[in-house]
Amino acid sequence: MLLKISLGLALLASLAALYFAHVTVSTRIDTLTTDLSSEQKAKTAAIEEADASKKAEKATKALAEATAKSLGEATNFLNIAVARAKEQEERANKASTNLTAVTEQMKDAQRDLSGWKTLGLSIDEVRTQREQLGKITADRDVFSAENKVLARNNRVLDAELKKIKGTEEAEVILPAGTKGTVLAVDPKFDFVVINIGGNQGMVQDGKLLVNRGGKLVAKVKITSVEPNRCIANVIADWKQDEVMEGDQVLY
Repeated sequence: MLLKISLGLALLASLAALYFAHVTVSTRIDTLTTDLSSEQKAKTAAIEEADASKKAEKATKALAEATAKSLGEATNFLNIAVARAKEQEERANKASTNLTAVTEQMKDAQRDLSGWKTLGLSIDEVRTQREQLGKITADRDVFSAENKVLARNNRVLDAELKKIKGTEEAEVILPAGTKGTVLAVDPKFDFVVINIGGNQGMVQDGKLLVNRGGKLVAKVKITSVEPNRCIANVIADWKQDEVMEGDQVLY
């Protein structure tokens, strides 16, 4: 009987311990469940916050790119506007210059018109006189050209006549103010090629001075004449220095 009572007490004690253990475990489970739920909520909140941060960052980046693009477009528009303004300014300056030139031309025309009115000539009379002046100018040019040819022929004939008379050493007259340049030099045979000829009035046996830097270098005598160049021998008695290409010849 005592054994049964002891067993019953032990069983009751075991059941009580089991109950308390169950209560403790249940409480612990509830606590853990609550903590897990809190952790999940916190994790979810953190994830949502991170997503929100990423979205905000993405939006900020998009805004920055849009701003940079807008700034670039604005800069391009500004550059175009500045270029157009400069072009317009240049056109305005050119137009102003042209206006000034036209104004001066108009003033000149008015002065000329006043002058013609003073002369008492009509437009037809002015036109006729202008045509006559043009004809006279053309005739003068022809006469001048013919006169040059005649003068050259006279110099040639004079030189030939002096040769016939045995006075070939007499001076052959060349056009006053004649200037030329030495094109080539042959030091072995002491002759030069000069860039002026019959078209410029050069005549065989004519003599020219060779000058370099304002200093007399030599004197040459023409031996052969072509239309636009001539060949001349260096006169030994007049040679002060070696003749060089580029030296100037004078008469």
